[in-house]
Amino acid sequence: MSRFRITGRGWQSQVLFGLSLLFLIFGLVTICWAIWPQRQDATQLAIPAGILPGAPAGTAYASLATYDLTISWPRWIRLGETDSIKVLLVPADDGESTLEGEDPTQVVLIEPTLGMMAVTPAGRLQANLAPGQALDMTWRVTGEQVGAYNGKVYLSFGFYDEAEEKLVPVPVAVVDVTIRVIALWGLQQPIALWLGFVGLVIWGVLFLLGRWIQLKHA
Repeated sequence: MSRFRITGRGWQSQVLFGLSLLFLIFGLVTICWAIWPQRQDATQLAIPAGILPGAPAGTAYASLATYDLTISWPRWIRLGETDSIKVLLVPADDGESTLEGEDPTQVVLIEPTLGMMAVTPAGRLQANLAPGQALDMTWRVTGEQVGAYNGKVYLSFGFYDEAEEKLVPVPVAVVDVTIRVIALWGLQQPIALWLGFVGLVIWGVLFLLGRWIQLKHA
């Protein structure tokens, strides 16, 4: 009879060890998914000084300096997480115009679009660059629904048409952007992180309980 009871207790400890291992795997997988660093995609372009290729016929709309353009965005974001699209425009020379009679201010128009994914701030933004000045702008994107979102980032230079009294945008760069929103078992990142820690706590409790039963009836 005593041998039967010891064997039974040993069986219970093995079950507890097995369950604790499952919770350990669950906790580690969930936490790793929640904190795994994101990967970024980026596109770099050079915008030479001079007349812009997209300028309307009969105009002399030009880039007043040579610029290095970098547009970066997250390759994926977790459900419920917020990341950003960044646009960096840096003059590659001294920033002084070589074109006579040109206004030294470069008007930059930027608009990122991502289909059904909201981009904040929305719409086209305008910035005025003085000679030698760099531009660093950020838009926030939030993963509200799982899926792949395709869009574009439009960058134009603006020129004031005195005859029509309006700003004329001249396209400079169009960059394709794709961001995937992912989820683990349909969980958002904070909930997944919390469940991961809960899984580790349960693993510790079950392991210690199984060890206690094993030592008590050794």
